[in-house]
Amino acid sequence: MRKAFAAGISFVALLVPTWASAQTLATGAPKDTFDVATHVSGLTQPTDFRFLPDGRIVIIQKGGQVRVRRTDGTIANAGTFPVDTESEKGGLGVEVHPNFATNKTLFFYYSLASGSGGTDLDRHRVVSIALKDDNTLDMTTEKVLVKDIRGPANHDGGALNVLGDKLFIGTGDTGCNSGKPPGAANASNYFGTCLTNGNGKVLRVNLDGTIPTDNPLSSLTAVVACGASCGTVPVATTTGAPRKDIYAWGFRNAFRLWGDPVTGNVWVGDVGEVTWEDITVVKKGQHHGWPWREGAEGDPIAKCQDFTPDKSNCVDPTYACKHPECSAITGGQIVDSCDWPTTFRGLYFFADYGAGQIWTLQPNAARDGVVAGSRKNFATANGIVAIHTGNDRALYALSLNGALYRFSVKAPVTCTTPDAGPADTGPADTGVPPTDGGVTDTGTTPSDGSVSDTGSAADGGTTDDSGVAPGTDDSGGCGCQTPGTSDTSRHAGLALLGVGALIARRRRSKAR
Repeated sequence: MRKAFAAGISFVALLVPTWASAQTLATGAPKDTFDVATHVSGLTQPTDFRFLPDGRIVIIQKGGQVRVRRTDGTIANAGTFPVDTESEKGGLGVEVHPNFATNKTLFFYYSLASGSGGTDLDRHRVVSIALKDDNTLDMTTEKVLVKDIRGPANHDGGALNVLGDKLFIGTGDTGCNSGKPPGAANASNYFGTCLTNGNGKVLRVNLDGTIPTDNPLSSLTAVVACGASCGTVPVATTTGAPRKDIYAWGFRNAFRLWGDPVTGNVWVGDVGEVTWEDITVVKKGQHHGWPWREGAEGDPIAKCQDFTPDKSNCVDPTYACKHPECSAITGGQIVDSCDWPTTFRGLYFFADYGAGQIWTLQPNAARDGVVAGSRKNFATANGIVAIHTGNDRALYALSLNGALYRFSVKAPVTCTTPDAGPADTGPADTGVPPTDGGVTDTGTTPSDGSVSDTGSAADGGTTDDSGVAPGTDDSGGCGCQTPGTSDTSRHAGLALLGVGALIARRRRSKAR
């Protein structure tokens, strides 16, 4: 991996004039079915975004600045968190409380600056904070929900997602990169594999920061302990008190994750080292391989038994893309928008920062894995660091280069299936036009998160339409693989995009 948000960004900045205009739908069905437009521009290294129930968009930038895109298209400066911006650190994640309509609460993940009390042992924190009616953050309401996440270098995570009444958090392993394939012989960072710290994990807390009683380590008193440094090899007989907000472990850099409201599964895009980029459907209380495995390679799956309380094997990813075709994965989500055509509804959309691509995968019937060989090109869109659906059921992709792109269906179908997600807590819609990320509504009582739910209005932040079975056309080749399948083709696209140097450096410290 390379020195991402620091050295990497200085390199990326040289490419902004080319990348900023490089969002292009793939020929064939994507181009025939969708339109793409720049929805927001002029941002400075934005890293994540979320829609509010009324159509406003909250955007966090690497420098700690929070922006609010009003429904009329203007941008408000909501406030700034004091952040450490070295390497990949900074303002990294934002999420909206499911009861935002009444409590105005947002969640943020950021790297606290040393001058404000942050240290390498306690760098990253997750906080809740209220957004005032004037689109500014009420800093007096800031509450630290999760802290003591190490952050001396890179692999800083930043993922936030509310699923039900729980907040899921993706963290990174702090760096200490080996620059080599996975396995005990090459390992140089062990924080993700031991259970006494929060790095290299998926964490799970209640919305007030307390620990759910059903978290996998909540009843344990002793687990395999980490050493004081990333390079200290953990020994199964050396134990310590568990970190009880841990939900799953064995991740290198869980930069983006998404909770499926239909199944309750959590999908993670885990940024790899030099062999594979992984998409993993998380298994509660299980070890997901790193640093012993990446993709479906490395030590035998039994290696994780020494670092899992129930002595279970490593959990391999549901999909892995091999280098150099992929280099820095950005996890996305399944799009269930009921007004999308059936050929795209129910597909998992994700991106690769270095490859400059957005791709789709077809989930299996249980939505706990993907169909082998189902990856398809959707769009060229460089520097993508976050993907979410909007209140209008369109797909939005955020580029670190300063733009938020909107992918919308040219001819929406009539919604006939009821929403399958949680009940709405927001107010009835008030007639926001589609141009601002909302929809023209009927003013009826919402049932999916604050917008009208009459068959053509939009979801209020969480895509929750049951839709129909995803399309089955998986032609077009892959070049990547679901672990266990052959990996026979490779793209030369990275060189054509002019990002060869970026990819080489990403091996040392990705733009994550």
